[in-house]
This record gives sequence, C-alpha cells and structure tokens, in this order.
Amino acid sequence: MRCLWLIVLLTAWSSPVLGQDPDTDAGAGDDSGAGAVAPKVAVVVAGDPDETLRETAGFIENETMMAGLRTPTDPALRDAMRGEPAADDDGLQGLRSIRRGLGFDPRKDLDSYKRIGIIAGADALIVVHREGAIILEVFDVSAAQFYEGTLKFDDSSTVDRVKFIKSRAEQAQLRWAEPQPPPPAAPAPVVNKPEKAADESRAKRRIKKAWPYLLAGALLAGGVTYLIIDRRNTDQAGPPLLRFTPGEE
Repeated sequence: MRCLWLIVLLTAWSSPVLGQDPDTDAGAGDDSGAGAVAPKVAVVVAGDPDETLRETAGFIENETMMAGLRTPTDPALRDAMRGEPAADDDGLQGLRSIRRGLGFDPRKDLDSYKRIGIIAGADALIVVHREGAIILEVFDVSAAQFYEGTLKFDDSSTVDRVKFIKSRAEQAQLRWAEPQPPPPAAPAPVVNKPEKAADESRAKRRIKKAWPYLLAGALLAGGVTYLIIDRRNTDQAGPPLLRFTPGEE
C-alpha cells in the first residue's frame, strides 16, 4: 500500500510540470504583436533652436525610445535635427540647412518636413516649436501632412505625450503599406490635322463663287470673235456710200 500511495503522489506532482508549454502559455491566443515592427519617429526643432527647445526635444526623444518606438541610430543625425551646433564636418550640412529654413508656421514648410523625414528614414516626425508655450505636433512623412491636434509640453505628462505620438506614428507607418494609386496615364500626343490650304485657299473659293460669270464672259467673247471672222470672209458688198462733193448739186 505504501508503494502504491507513493506512486500516486509522484504522478499528481509531476503532471502539471510536464503539461506546461512556456512558448504558448505566456501569450496564448494573442498573436497581434507577433513580428510587428515599431514605427520609426524622429524629433525636429522648428524655429530658433534655443537651449530649452533642444533639451525638450532630447527629452521627448528619450520618452519615445522608452515607449518602444524606433529613432534614428546616428547620434549626429539626431543632433542636427534638434539644431545642435556641428562639432565637425559630419556630412549633414544639407539637413541642417533645411532645418534652419523651417518657419514658425509648420504648415508652410510641408515639402521641407517631408525631405527631413525621408533623410531620417522616419514614418513620422515629432515637431517641437514655440508658440508662447512649447508645442508638439506630428507630421506624417508619407502623406506629407500634419495630423490634427497639438499638445502643450508643460501641460502634458509622459503618458499623454507617448499616447499622442504613438497613435499617430502607428497610423503613419500603416500608410506606407497602403497600395498607392497608379500614376495618371500620360495624355495622348496631339497630332495637328493637315491644313486644307490647297482646297480652301482664298483664290479657289473666289473661283467657286464666280465660275458662272466667267463661263458667260467666255461664251460672249467667243461669239463676238466668230462674228468678226465670219464677216471678213463674206463676198457680199457692203451698202453703198454717198460721197459729198462741194459745189455739186
């Protein structure tokens, strides 16, 4: 009996351990995030990059990285987008020039923001600028448009900022995967129709209108010519002529 009781206890103790699958139990039934790549964002400072704006941009960049979003791996590229002075020739003078050209109204520089986003390889740009307070906006690189809504940095928490940025960055990432409409077909070349210069010339149009008169004139001239020739060939004497001699009665 003791041996039988010991076997039952060992079987009951070992069964749960042998039946556990660590690869499936940890996230059973949830495959939504499997293989997904986080959107890539980059922070750019618009306007005069004073120390406060640069520090704020760096702080937001760290928040997005901690939230699992991807950022450019080149630190020199991130510095150039924040407006940090270049320590040496880092090959990013073109990017710095574009960033310096950004005005205080982001919506007037959509092409410049798109170029910056393409250089950074980002799905979305987090634009930091000042309108009295420090304002955050998100730019969709693929659509070359800003999302609606802004966020004041001083009136928001980390949770607010991450939610604001992440939701828009994920939407921007999805836009790259959407099928793009085919480019419009090129218009057919315009072929000039040959001009009807020979048939519709002014001289021929006049002839078409005046040909009855020309025919009548030709017939009349032919008749007169015939009468003159016929009279010269006749032997009949003409009518007698009276000659007047002065002094005769």
